Amino acid sequence: MKWLTLNVHSWMEEDTEEKMDILAHYIISSGLDGVSLQEVNQRIDALPEEKPLHFVPSINEKTIIKQDNYALCLVKRLAELGESYHWSWTYSHVGYDIYEEGVAILSKKPLQSQAVLVSSVDKKTDVKRRMMLCSKLTVEDKELFVTSSHYSWWSEETKQGFQDEWTLSKLFLDKLSGFMLLCGDFNGPDTIKNETYDLVTKSFVDTFELAKHPSGRYTIPKEIDGWKHTKEQLRIDYIFASEPCQVRSHDVIFDGENYPCVSDHYGVVVSIDME
Repeated sequence: MKWLTLNVHSWMEEDTEEKMDILAHYIISSGLDGVSLQEVNQRIDALPEEKPLHFVPSINEKTIIKQDNYALCLVKRLAELGESYHWSWTYSHVGYDIYEEGVAILSKKPLQSQAVLVSSVDKKTDVKRRMMLCSKLTVEDKELFVTSSHYSWWSEETKQGFQDEWTLSKLFLDKLSGFMLLCGDFNGPDTIKNETYDLVTKSFVDTFELAKHPSGRYTIPKEIDGWKHTKEQLRIDYIFASEPCQVRSHDVIFDGENYPCVSDHYGVVVSIDME
């Protein structure tokens, strides 16, 4: 199974259409089984799409998909190139005053998705409101769950920030039975001890560590939105597994060397033996 996670920074990049085309061609040429996307935006004032192509609503919410929803536009481009991907999207909060920002999952196989509130804040105009999308699907005859999440930074207050969001995420994830892949922007470098990375790896396994020869490491350059004044590259985007598994490859993609940049984040793609 091949899966990609990418914070796509949608509609905030220069040459967005061109970058979407690069992403679409990569998805097809690499034979990806699916993609977890973060910062998947649609304008607040955009018109609704009456019948979004291949869209699968979450079982627990009604979602209005706008005509400019980035995931919808990507799925349409994939269809133009001859491939069909099922997809789900959930709305997290207002972004930059003009967007409904959310997370999405695209899958070659049919999927059943659930939107999970993972913050104590439940006001859509508050950037602290965070949603996790969790999709159940079957790949290589094995049922699994895949998520897409965009978490907050670590907070000095244990009832805020990542700690709070992880507690609520775990409450949901602990009820699931089966293999899980947690994908997304965790906003926590693996180099900082006793914070985000160490908390997650108490329960989940970093696929980077399971790969014999991972290619690339860092997922953001020195400075991006949310990481101003950072003087070094960081690794904050991950794919974690619920149990040790056979990871054939773990590659950083769209970093300017391994494919052109398509976002202010780089992507992470893994190939996992599901047998």
